[in-house]
Amino acid sequence: MNRYYLGLSTSGHDAALALLDETGEVLVAESTERFLQSKRAWGAAPDHPDHLRQILSTHCEDGASFVVATSWMRAKAGAGTQPIDSLLPASEGAWLRNQQERAHEHAGDSLAFFLGLSKPAIRKDFEHHRCHAAFACSASPFDDAVCLVLDGDGDVGAASQYRYGDGLLERQWRSWGPGSLGAFYGWLTGLCGFEWRAGEEWKVMGLAAFGSPRAEMIEPMCSMLTVDNGRLRLVEPEILRAQLERMQVYRRKRDGSIMDAADLAASGQVVYSRFADAVLNTCAATGGERLVLAGGCALNSSYNGTILGRHPFSAVYVPCAPGDDGNAVGAALLAWMDDHPGRPLPKARLGRSGSAFLGSRPDPKKIDRVVRSSGFPRCSDCRGGSANAVAELLARGKIVGVMRGAAEFGPRALGHRSILADPRPADMKDRINRAVKGREPYRPFAPMLPEERTAAWFRNAQPSPYMSFALPWKEDVRGRVPAVVHEDGTGRLQTVAEDDDVWLRDLLAAFERRTDVPIILNTSFNVMGKPIVHSVEDALAVLVTTDLDAVLLEDILIEK
Repeated sequence: MNRYYLGLSTSGHDAALALLDETGEVLVAESTERFLQSKRAWGAAPDHPDHLRQILSTHCEDGASFVVATSWMRAKAGAGTQPIDSLLPASEGAWLRNQQERAHEHAGDSLAFFLGLSKPAIRKDFEHHRCHAAFACSASPFDDAVCLVLDGDGDVGAASQYRYGDGLLERQWRSWGPGSLGAFYGWLTGLCGFEWRAGEEWKVMGLAAFGSPRAEMIEPMCSMLTVDNGRLRLVEPEILRAQLERMQVYRRKRDGSIMDAADLAASGQVVYSRFADAVLNTCAATGGERLVLAGGCALNSSYNGTILGRHPFSAVYVPCAPGDDGNAVGAALLAWMDDHPGRPLPKARLGRSGSAFLGSRPDPKKIDRVVRSSGFPRCSDCRGGSANAVAELLARGKIVGVMRGAAEFGPRALGHRSILADPRPADMKDRINRAVKGREPYRPFAPMLPEERTAAWFRNAQPSPYMSFALPWKEDVRGRVPAVVHEDGTGRLQTVAEDDDVWLRDLLAAFERRTDVPIILNTSFNVMGKPIVHSVEDALAVLVTTDLDAVLLEDILIEK
């Protein structure tokens, strides 16, 4: 009888599931928000019944046994005051803990229903930060590394360091009690007039490029936390309250312009960097040439791009899903290791860049139905030539949505669920933001390019397969691709290695033949406020309700 390992992200937000087979291979990993088309999937079961049914029917044999693995050791609702309470309202902290408790308590219920059991036969609960570290190190190209986990909150604190070597994870230290860079950035997000529960920390990072750091903002924010040997701690409550009150004068007013918060965002990014630097100094002091970053804070690509050259690491890796969704894979991996004592952590890798394309594929029956009955006047079967067909449209200034192959796991679209465009027109960014995405004009888009060409376009060149690093453009080339150059002269790039994805490599080469530029503008296939598309119907909805010019469904090209 085959045994499968069902990993579940049980934080109450960023719900996800992952399925491993008995050899430790990751069969599928997918965020619940995409299936439900509900941003961050707050309160949703990570094993949503309809979602789980699709996964089981596609990947599992009848009569198999299952192990359910969760991404927390215990529910946190009864653990008392948490770090987030001191920076965000206590009511929001209580709400967060209740979401986590419900997800943790009922993990596996849907599987039990399908299998006709009162509860799954085996359930294993794992430490939150260890799940982060397991997925990040498993997916990394390193055989040994220092792994730093930084997030909003873990089982006992918000920072942990692990040593990864010989396929094993060993925790070297962790923080205890209040003190969290994730909570700090969530508070900053609210102060800037955005919503942290919607994951709008990214808006703060993008806005920071338009502002100037101000000492009168930096000083009180730097006084909120201390770092002692890597351990983050909030200052005494009365001091913290005084600094929070000082910062209220800078809060963006409800009817104020977004740019009113630009200096605040820039100042907050400086403070975040100082705290993160202090933690990394501790990591560097423990030895280790390579760094693996995990946890929600590892999504701060603006900071990540500054690490090499300022810290004594030769390489830095961030997985495709460093946040809590990635913990579904981490929990499943730890459950597999628990059943195979002495065996190393399986390497969850596809190509050099790691395990990104782990989601579901477009339903071919639905694509065929669209071609036969949708009424679109221009549907072309481009099998064997779809990369050339898309490159031709892009070179002519068209904006194309791509939905082909297995979906990316994680928050970034990497060419399988992407909107693509020509980066050369100066107005292309504004055109997509206004007419397709419906989002704020200051937010940047990602340049996608061959990995081996990175040094010709960027300073501090390094692999960035998951848009994890914002790097400075070389000044003599940025004028050639203005649509993907951010206000501060950086780009949150996606590098594509030779053995990562044949179709994307073909597309980049075909576009360069037509334009002499090996770079394509890449952004997620969605509209503002919605997750990345999951179904064929989702993709077509974007096509018909926006100014998108065409959609590629596998190799079927649909043009307006």
